Amino acid sequence: MRMNVRKKILLSFLLAGISIFTTACADGDGAEYGRMIDRMRAGKAPREEAEQMQVQEGGSLENAAGEPPAPCRMNGAQFWFRAGQTYLEVYNGTEFEDIYIKGVNMGLGKPGYFPGETAVTRDEYAGWFRQIGEMHANCVRVYTVQPPGFYEALYEYNLTADRPLYLFQGTWYDEGRLAESGDAFDETMMRYLEKDMRDLVDLIHGNATIEPVRGKASGTYRYDISPYVAGWILGIESDAAFVTTTNEAHPELTAYEGTYICADDATPFEVFWAQTGDYIVSYEMEKYRTQRPVSYSNWITADMLTHPSETMEQEDSITLNQERLRATEAFPGGMFASYHIYPYYPNLLYTQTEYREYRDADGNPNPYRAYLEDLIAQHTMPVLVAEFGIPVSRGITHANPITGFDQGHHTEEEQGQMLASMMQDIHDSGYAGGLVFAWQDEWFKRTWNTEDYSNPDRRAYWCDMMTCEQHFGLLDFVPGNGRESVILDGDDTEWGRNDVLLETGTASLSARYDCAYLYLMVKKNTGNFDGSRVVIPFDITPYSGSRVYEGMTFSRPADFVLVIDGKEDSRLLVHSYYDRYQYYYAKYDEQIRTTEEVNEIDNALFVPIYSFLERELILPDREEVIPVQRFEAGALRYGTNDFASAAYDSLADFYYEGGVLEIRIPWLLLNFRDPSRKEIEDDFRRNDGFSGIYIDGIWAGLAQNGRTAELAHYTWDDWDQYPYFERLRKSYYILQKQFAGLDVM
Repeated sequence: MRMNVRKKILLSFLLAGISIFTTACADGDGAEYGRMIDRMRAGKAPREEAEQMQVQEGGSLENAAGEPPAPCRMNGAQFWFRAGQTYLEVYNGTEFEDIYIKGVNMGLGKPGYFPGETAVTRDEYAGWFRQIGEMHANCVRVYTVQPPGFYEALYEYNLTADRPLYLFQGTWYDEGRLAESGDAFDETMMRYLEKDMRDLVDLIHGNATIEPVRGKASGTYRYDISPYVAGWILGIESDAAFVTTTNEAHPELTAYEGTYICADDATPFEVFWAQTGDYIVSYEMEKYRTQRPVSYSNWITADMLTHPSETMEQEDSITLNQERLRATEAFPGGMFASYHIYPYYPNLLYTQTEYREYRDADGNPNPYRAYLEDLIAQHTMPVLVAEFGIPVSRGITHANPITGFDQGHHTEEEQGQMLASMMQDIHDSGYAGGLVFAWQDEWFKRTWNTEDYSNPDRRAYWCDMMTCEQHFGLLDFVPGNGRESVILDGDDTEWGRNDVLLETGTASLSARYDCAYLYLMVKKNTGNFDGSRVVIPFDITPYSGSRVYEGMTFSRPADFVLVIDGKEDSRLLVHSYYDRYQYYYAKYDEQIRTTEEVNEIDNALFVPIYSFLERELILPDREEVIPVQRFEAGALRYGTNDFASAAYDSLADFYYEGGVLEIRIPWLLLNFRDPSRKEIEDDFRRNDGFSGIYIDGIWAGLAQNGRTAELAHYTWDDWDQYPYFERLRKSYYILQKQFAGLDVM
């Protein structure tokens, strides 16, 4: 039976020999509980404490389903996991049995914080582990040292869970030094990496104190979670520049003879792999006589296959082949390969002929399955798909025109269905398992086709729905105090008189905001919006704009015009002078208007808002040209964002019912670089580049033919910590159902 925190605190006091329990300590604060144990444990190990607590509850440690059995002992080593032929294997107390890996990747981000602040609390981790376990997942992967609360919460979860959650622990490279040297064998970088590996080994054994360093987790690690660590996944996705620089700097390094891991006929970077793997196994053996399987973070870019149709040279110019590494007889823990395999990038996933023409058992095009089968045929060790994912962002970064498994602009149901489809392909292709990227959204992240449009120092403080990297999570962080800020449902009761910006005599315009959207409501005095056309001009920047649009006139120069024209033909348009797409991407997209008119600050031209996805591709292995790919980001989608509605659509932009029209616009679409400080895009044509300026608010109005539309001023308070609440996306429940039935074949 799971104990509540208050009872744990009481038992801790009793176990410490303290007979007085003060009510001041009984507030249910998990962090305070951890601090009290630190003060009172007097050398008692957490496992001993947990055991005595369970005895007090009428149980025993042996009764806990998540408690690991005794390890297998062989050749002077102990281990709970090893690499088998196809799968990883876990020791059940008498023998090893195959385990199919199904789990999630977890980052360090949460709203209002950058990852280096390690702000996720122990209680938050505890809740997340419970939800991950209820999804029928069995593994979590992390990329670097986590705060102590992560490991403490995982340990305590596993003591009472029906099924334990295993951990894949990663290592990270010092990014500053890597950028400076570009050489894996750089002495400074190796020194940092080896210390990181020693810290990781010590902390999973509950035997580490890591001093604070800016941007990294630190603290005292006293919970021995080593029986739950299924393996090491070392390093990062190594790009062509990093690998090539290393290889060219050390041509003499073609082999490595380690105690536990060796490399034969290898490249210098593969020797680096072997050396780091041997280092972490050696350290854990020397200090704890323990082993666990080792892998290295890899991706399609560095696979051992040849891709003649890949259009970007750097995506098929290097090979990192773990098959050139081997485990010695002293390392029965063994090795497994791991790859990050997404369905939309690199382009070879839709350009390579045999992948495009592949049909699965249902007769559907399935280049993802084709690639999986191609890759696993190269391996003799278990292969884990350590990352695969689909974001639910409103924006798109890459597209797969064959399958529609794009990097962004998916509903939650589509996300779940696509993830389940890929996981089934992974399973049926004979892989050791798959880890979904990612458990939670991370607002601090960036992506290549929007990163120049936002302030990098402020990304963590607002939710950018146009940036796909922020929205891979099965767990959604929803702006608001326990409910959505505005529900698009045609009901005006959540709007107040103070929200009204202006009244025209026939309708009113109201505005609200949160850290993700600007919300608008247009309410007619009589009639409804069926067959109506609504035009809302916005003045954002003081430096440009037009006072006219299709015969309508505005009291101020408008930078954007929002046009609601039925459920299928509504969009946000941008003044051509303030169009970032035309300014930056016209050189790749010949269909974009590039006349001198767009350089006039007060021209009368408003144009669609696009996101750039891919330039024209000329396939190197055949005479085929794939045109420029773009996405109309300003096209508006009709629907409701009401979580409780059967018609819920996470991509909904507007909804009307009767005489009430409700709209939400992502801040980036209005050229905001940081809405939390009211920072917008400056005049990039004059400045010859993207940068920000600060304003005191925006202006908006309701346009009508034959009359000048007055624009009213709207402003809001700055913020650093915007309130939010957690919500499991619909994709979570789709995977929950699938994971329940996935096992070794």
